[in-house]
Amino acid sequence: MKSLFLPKFFIYSFGFLIAFSLFAEEGTKLIAWKPIHDASGYQIQIKDKAGKIILDKKIDTPYHSIEELPSGMYMVRTAPLNLFKKPAVWSAWKDLEIIISEPPKVVKETDTPVILSKQESKSETTIKELTIEGEHFLEATNVDLSKKGDKLPIVSKEVKTSERIDLKVDTTEAKTGPYDLTVTNPYQKPKVVKNFVQVEEPKTYTQESKQTSKENLEEIKKNERVKSNTEVYRQNEEKVSDTSKNISGVKPSESNQSQKQITTPITPKQKVTLPKGKSFHDFTYDEMIVFLETDVAINCKNTKIPAFTLGECHKTYVILNFASEDNQSVFEFYKLVSDNESNRISAYRYFSNNCNPIFKPALERMELQWKNRTNLDPEERQSLAVELPKFRACTR
Repeated sequence: MKSLFLPKFFIYSFGFLIAFSLFAEEGTKLIAWKPIHDASGYQIQIKDKAGKIILDKKIDTPYHSIEELPSGMYMVRTAPLNLFKKPAVWSAWKDLEIIISEPPKVVKETDTPVILSKQESKSETTIKELTIEGEHFLEATNVDLSKKGDKLPIVSKEVKTSERIDLKVDTTEAKTGPYDLTVTNPYQKPKVVKNFVQVEEPKTYTQESKQTSKENLEEIKKNERVKSNTEVYRQNEEKVSDTSKNISGVKPSESNQSQKQITTPITPKQKVTLPKGKSFHDFTYDEMIVFLETDVAINCKNTKIPAFTLGECHKTYVILNFASEDNQSVFEFYKLVSDNESNRISAYRYFSNNCNPIFKPALERMELQWKNRTNLDPEERQSLAVELPKFRACTR
């Protein structure tokens, strides 16, 4: 059932209080105000945002139907009538917003909960971003994340569109486990989504399991070479199988020639060199990796950040140079292939939202990550599942 909603507001005029509110009961849409003692009736005026009075009426009751008014912004005022049916005193003009309140809907791509992890140290506040997608969202929509009386503190709520709400959630002191999402529109039944989010303890790593950025880059290149050689080997295996099926019908000379072609050794992957005059956006993934390996800041030994992105180098910190989009894209790619999960998640968001033109090496990397998603933590896997489709579909 559709209904109208207006937050209460108050008008002070000559010592009496008039409270306007808009409510709905079984489809009836009224604007009402506090009755005035000894009033002989009331006069109500409503004007549109252009200032034109669209309703000017004397009535006997302290309320009036506005069924015929479409949603939008208006201004309203009222006055009690004296014994001569004349306005005794007008209230000030006040804003009136009529909006349609419908039952909210929540859309989820998967049945698995969104993972919100906690920090290892409680001395630092942990704020996680969460997006809710659906339909019929309003500024007045209430959002709640709770389980058995425990609530996740929502630091901020921003209604981006009628189909999207962005939240910032504080998980610092949150208990681990699943939380239900409740979305409520004024005068409508709440929409409850069970186990919408899952709060988890941070995943710990031993010192031995960590890699430096350089080791990580080498490992990525190694995996790519193994993948390439495996594919070539598989294709040759298929050729051998096809040849063995037809070998009985082949002449000796042809058979020897076929065997010669089959036993040709697999050539290793050629060494990648940096292209000249080519935009970073058009680099291949391998070319971008080579660039990161060679673009070393010789005069800034305290960091492994690419020299191309550095502005100033100091003993305890560096200042980045984002004078152009290329500078920032290269830095985000550096984060994308780092061994820091938070950096990678941040880079996923950057490239899905800044894809004009598409940064091709980043797309290759994210596709590779998706193929190997079983090796990722749940939170990173969830982020990649959201950002990669947006990156693929980017047409800006």
